[in-house]
Amino acid sequence: MRSLDVNVVRAALASLWNYSGRVVGLGWTALLIAKLGIGDYGTYAMAVAAGVMINAAIDNAFYVRSLRIEPDRFEGERCARVICGMLVAAVGVLCFLEWYIVGFAIIVGAGEQLFNTFKSQYLRTGRPDITMRFDAIRQLVSIGLGAAGIVFLGANLHEATWLYAAPYLVILLMCLRFVPGRRPMAPGGPREIALLSLESFAATTYAQGDLLLIGGIAGEKMAGYYSVALVTALAISVIGQNYANTFVESMRAVNGHMTAAPPLRQIVRVAAVTSVAMAVIGIGVLISGLANLVGVIALIMSAWVFARSINAMFTLLLFLQHRDVMRVRATVVVAVIKMSLLVPVVHTFGVVGAAVSCVLCEVGLLLWYHHVIYRRVNEHNTIPGVGDVKSAS
Repeated sequence: MRSLDVNVVRAALASLWNYSGRVVGLGWTALLIAKLGIGDYGTYAMAVAAGVMINAAIDNAFYVRSLRIEPDRFEGERCARVICGMLVAAVGVLCFLEWYIVGFAIIVGAGEQLFNTFKSQYLRTGRPDITMRFDAIRQLVSIGLGAAGIVFLGANLHEATWLYAAPYLVILLMCLRFVPGRRPMAPGGPREIALLSLESFAATTYAQGDLLLIGGIAGEKMAGYYSVALVTALAISVIGQNYANTFVESMRAVNGHMTAAPPLRQIVRVAAVTSVAMAVIGIGVLISGLANLVGVIALIMSAWVFARSINAMFTLLLFLQHRDVMRVRATVVVAVIKMSLLVPVVHTFGVVGAAVSCVLCEVGLLLWYHHVIYRRVNEHNTIPGVGDVKSAS
C-alpha cells in the first residue's frame, strides 16, 4: 500500500506540473492572438503541429526502447539520439531562414527529441513528476522569452519564435555530455525502427485526424468547439499516463510481467477519477450556458477519458513486453476504422457523432488490449512476459 501511495503521489505531482504548463500555454495563445493576430497564430499553430508529427517520426523508436533496454544499450542509443537531434536541428535552422512553417516545425521536432533524450534518464526510473517538472520549466522559459520579445521589444512572429526556441539550445548543450566515450547505437534493427515509426504515424493520425476531417467537413467553427473538448480530455487523461509511468522501472526489471504492475481494479479506479473530472467539466459548461455544444461533447468524451487512462497502462505493458507488431497492428487498424467512420458520421450527425465515434474506437482498443494482455493469465494461469509473448506479437 505504501508503494501504491508513492506512485499515486508521483502521478499527482506530474499532472500538477503538466497542468501548470498548460495554463501558461493558454496565456501564450491569448497573447499571440491579441498582439500578432489570428493569422500569425494560425501559422504558428500549424508549425507546432507539424513539429509534433516530425518528432513522433524521428523519436518514437528511441523513446519506446529507452523504457525497456538494459543500461549499456540505453547509453549507446541515447548517444545516437543526441546526434540525430543535433543534425535535424541544423536542418531546421537552415530551413527557417527561408520557410517559417517548415523550419520551425523541424526545430520543434528536433528540440523535443533532445529534450526527451535528457528526460529519459528520469522516465526510466519511474519519475514522471521530474520529467513533467522539466516540461513545465522549459515551457515557462520559452513562453517568457517569446512574450517578453512581443510585449517589450515589439517582436514579430519570426523574432518571437527565435526567442521561444532559444531554450532548445541550452538543452542541446546539456545533452552533449551523453556523447563522449560512447558508441552510437541505432534504436533496434530496420524492421523494429520501421514498426515503431509506423506506430507513431498511425497514432498521430488517430489523435489529430478527426480535427482535420471535422474542419474540412463541418467548418472551422465546429472544429473549434470539438477541439476545446478534445484538448481538455487529453489534459485530464494525462493523469492516467503519469500514473502508468510511475511503474516503468519496476515493470522493466521483470520484462513487463504483471506482477510489477498495479492491480486492474486500481487502474480502473484511476480511470474512473479522470472520467468523473471530465464529466464535471462538461456539466459545468452546460450549467454556465456559455457553450452548450462543448458541454455535450465533454460529457461524451468523459467515457473516452476513462478508456484512454486504462489504455495508457496497457500500452506501457505492451512496450515493456516487446509486443510491437501487435501494438502497431492495433494502432493502424483503429486509426483506419476511425477515419473511415468519421466522414459519413460527421456529415450526418456533426461533431456530436464524431465524439461518439471517438469513444467507440478508444473502447474498442481497450477491449483488444485487455484481451491480448490477460488472455494467457486466464487460459494458462500464468503471467505474460517477454518469454511468453514474442510468438504472439
